[in-house]
Amino acid sequence: MTFKYKGVIVAVNTKETYKIETEVHELKELAESIDIEVIGTHIQNRSRQDRKFYAGSGFLDEVRAMYDDIDYVIVNDEILASQNRNIEALFDASVIDRTQVILDIFSQRAKSREGKLQVELAQLNYLVPRLRGQGINLSRLGAGIGTRGPGETKLETDRRHIGERIKEVKHQLKTIEKHRESYREDRNKTLVTKFSLIGYTNAGKSAMFNTLTEADELQENKLFATLDPKTKRLEFNTGLEVLLTDTVGFIQKLPTMLIESFKSTLEEAADSDFLIHVIDNNNEDIMSQYRTVKALIEELKMGDIPQIVFFNKSDLNDELRFIPEEKYTFTNYHMNKEDIKSVLLSLIEEHYFPYKRHLTMAQTDELYTLKRDTYVKKETFNEDTLKYEVEGFAKDMSIVKRTLKE
Repeated sequence: MTFKYKGVIVAVNTKETYKIETEVHELKELAESIDIEVIGTHIQNRSRQDRKFYAGSGFLDEVRAMYDDIDYVIVNDEILASQNRNIEALFDASVIDRTQVILDIFSQRAKSREGKLQVELAQLNYLVPRLRGQGINLSRLGAGIGTRGPGETKLETDRRHIGERIKEVKHQLKTIEKHRESYREDRNKTLVTKFSLIGYTNAGKSAMFNTLTEADELQENKLFATLDPKTKRLEFNTGLEVLLTDTVGFIQKLPTMLIESFKSTLEEAADSDFLIHVIDNNNEDIMSQYRTVKALIEELKMGDIPQIVFFNKSDLNDELRFIPEEKYTFTNYHMNKEDIKSVLLSLIEEHYFPYKRHLTMAQTDELYTLKRDTYVKKETFNEDTLKYEVEGFAKDMSIVKRTLKE
């Protein structure tokens, strides 16, 4: 594979860092996905980051002396404008931090109008504090990595101009969000059950979504292939119909401004009845990825939503790597989807209200509705009473009462 640019990674390992090797390996993958060949990785152990240079100036001098010609210095953390400028002066190369790399990937992956606006808002919010005083050298950045995408139009250094654009983007997103909220309210009135696929980027969520719903949505072995949430109807062989949503993948150190910008999108998951946490069981950093997603679930106030863990890609690795707090099962792309669906039904049975009813032969329409809107686990016809004996589980008992006009 040929790359357009060459770069080196610089990282600082402090006692707060969970696993620096994992972070740096991930940053290398991120950089490669935006056409930067990482020709060197350099980690400095420090008690804290240097306020002026991020890493020690002597350490950076040593790194600089190792290379004749590089295009980018890629910093593992989000850094200040002054730190960016100081590192840039040392290397005479463009400096981008982890946040810029992620923003750049998002700018390339965004397809919908909402997704593009969300990325632009995050880019602008990142840029604003860096335009004060002697910030990032914009002439060096040009329209390169970290500045391209939806926000690629020439950004004037006038903060008022950017402030006005931020207001305009927020207004457009608010309009889209109102439509989304209206749709969600209508959906909630029907009390339809909602599942959401969540997890680390590239864990196999989209493949799982396609398997279960027989959709043909984009599924690629690359980071952040899915940015725009997709929702489709999922039907069980009992007749139950639910909604399944595929969401944007999480990542370590996901920039705060991206979480804020994509909040309305992530609310699709927050509005779910159940979360399906998809984990790549073949990934060597499985524990780091699990911790990252769990932390973001809490940050997004979704910790109270019932969850199940899918140890995915079990065709590549079927070993139980760790025991999560949540209920779990093993899944893979080649599995019979009915086996996966049966696990989801057991989750419904565990959390929904049980009910029993007797329906007459004249209530076949009502029986159909119950089977569509609730999980009817058992249905028998009593030839003595000429009635259907139904046992099931409902999200809310009002569904049963409404259907049977009780």
